[in-house]
Amino acid sequence: MRLVIFSLALLSGCVVTHHPVVPAAPPTTTVAATDLIALLNTPGPIVHSVHISGRSTATIEGLLDLQHPAAKAEGLVNSEISVVTPVHRLIHPSAGVFVVNTGFERAMTRGGRGAARGFGLALLNTQTFEEPLADILKSAGAPIGGVLLTSVSVHNVLGLRDVPPGTPIYAGAGDTSYETPFNAALWRTIQNTLDRHDPLRAFDGAGAVALGPIQAAVDLLGDGSLWALSTPGHTPGAMSYLARTPSGPVLFTGNTSYTIWGWEHGVAPTHGSIDHGQNAASLAALKELAASLPGLKVYVGAETDGIGTGVDERRPLPEED
Repeated sequence: MRLVIFSLALLSGCVVTHHPVVPAAPPTTTVAATDLIALLNTPGPIVHSVHISGRSTATIEGLLDLQHPAAKAEGLVNSEISVVTPVHRLIHPSAGVFVVNTGFERAMTRGGRGAARGFGLALLNTQTFEEPLADILKSAGAPIGGVLLTSVSVHNVLGLRDVPPGTPIYAGAGDTSYETPFNAALWRTIQNTLDRHDPLRAFDGAGAVALGPIQAAVDLLGDGSLWALSTPGHTPGAMSYLARTPSGPVLFTGNTSYTIWGWEHGVAPTHGSIDHGQNAASLAALKELAASLPGLKVYVGAETDGIGTGVDERRPLPEED
């Protein structure tokens, strides 16, 4: 009977989560809107560090559009590559610690199931674990100011149980309520990660300004140091983030681009994207923004520096028996 009910749920579709959502209320910006690009090219106060919470493998067709002319010119075929689950830690001198996505909670890295249930547990079987979110936060030496989700998807929320209740958690508008059959398989896992937390704070356009080609950008802290960028396509509310650091601006694309190769060649993902055309348009807008920021450092969704991961490390898939 349970199998029948589960199968019907998959066929009918399901929202991502029933966790409550409220509009984000960013501080009133103190930054003049006359030349934001010049501001982004100015060193800022945020200290960034990248942390690897886990490693696994994926197929190229899940991360890139193999029908794109650039992929065909490269001769890409479906094969297996190594990927990582990164957490980007941003320390602001007065607002505290922010993380872009959450990696894995400590219980998972120590052999427990944590929030994972059902198909979420199967995902854990494909992972090797490194640094849990609890350790990433503890070593920061400052109170947490917020969690920045690039999308409300399972790979981005599995560390949320390591986040203190009451911490602001930010996401894009509409990112919890869209329906797909696949959501049914992961609903309980995602719901478990959110159950102890306050309502998600959704960027609904309030206070947004145009930032070059990005039509809706929010000055999250009010001082121009941390920006939330609307980049829909992978999910309806997919977000990217940009931080001003002492060494220059840093962009976090989330799943708008999973791979460094995809970023460099302007090739967006297909599988897993709710709207591939919109995803490709968002990637193009990010690349146009990047062209105006010569000192920009870019981090994609499933790699860090490309060492030991990525398209250049592709391996043939095992042959079917």
